[in-house]
Amino acid sequence: MLAAFRIVFLALYFPIVCLLGLLICIIRPFNRNNSRIIAIIFSWARFVMNVRVDVRNRPSDSIQGIYVANHQSTLDMYMYGESLPDDMAILGKHSLMYIPLFGVLFWLAGNIFINRGDRSKARGAMEEAATIVREKGCSVYMFPEGTRSNGRGLLPFKSGAFILAIEAGLPIVPVCASSTHKNIDLKRWRAGECRLEQLPAISTEGLTRDDAKRLADEVQALMAAQIDQMDADIAQGHQTL
Repeated sequence: MLAAFRIVFLALYFPIVCLLGLLICIIRPFNRNNSRIIAIIFSWARFVMNVRVDVRNRPSDSIQGIYVANHQSTLDMYMYGESLPDDMAILGKHSLMYIPLFGVLFWLAGNIFINRGDRSKARGAMEEAATIVREKGCSVYMFPEGTRSNGRGLLPFKSGAFILAIEAGLPIVPVCASSTHKNIDLKRWRAGECRLEQLPAISTEGLTRDDAKRLADEVQALMAAQIDQMDADIAQGHQTL
C-alpha cells in the first residue's frame, strides 16, 4: 500500500515539476543553470519517499569538466539533483524528445539531444557539445552507459563522453550513486539511502581520440569499485542500527 501511494505520488509529481520547469525555462530559456534547478525540485520527492540522500565530496565551486554518472532507473531523477554542477548542459538520448512535457522541458533547459542510432547525427551532437563547452565555458553531464542498468550493475561505458572530454581538453569528473535496487525499498516506511559521491577529476591532458576507449574502461572500473564500496558501507550501517 505504501509503495503504491509513493508510485502514484511520483506519477503525479512528474508532470507538476515539468510544468513548473517549463515556466522557469520560458522566463529564462536555455539558461545553463535551468537543469540543475529543475533537478533539485525533482529531488524534493525524496522527502515523500523517505529516502535519505547523502552527497559527498561535492566541492563548493563546480569544476568545469565532463561529468559522468551511472544511470540506474527512473528513480535517478528524484535522487541526483544535488550532484549536478552549476552551469552545465546534459546530453540525453534523442528519444527523450518524444516524452510529453519532458521533451520540450529538456530542450528549453539548454540541454542537447544525441541520436546514437545515427553516427553522423551523434557526431554532430558531440561537436555541438564541444562548441558549447569551448564558447560558453560550461560543463556537460552524461550517462556513459547509454541506457538504464535496471539492477544489472554498472554497464560498459560508451566512448562518446571521453572523446568529448579529450577534444575539449577538459577533465572527466566521475559521479557515483549507490545501487538503488539494493538500498531502496518503497514498501518500507524508511525507504532507504542513496549515496552520491563525486570522485577526483581525471585529466585528459595529452590524450587523443585513440585513448578514449581505454579511458572509458578505466573510469568504468573505478566507478564500479566505488559503487561496490558505497553499497557495502550502507549495508554495514544498516547492520549496526
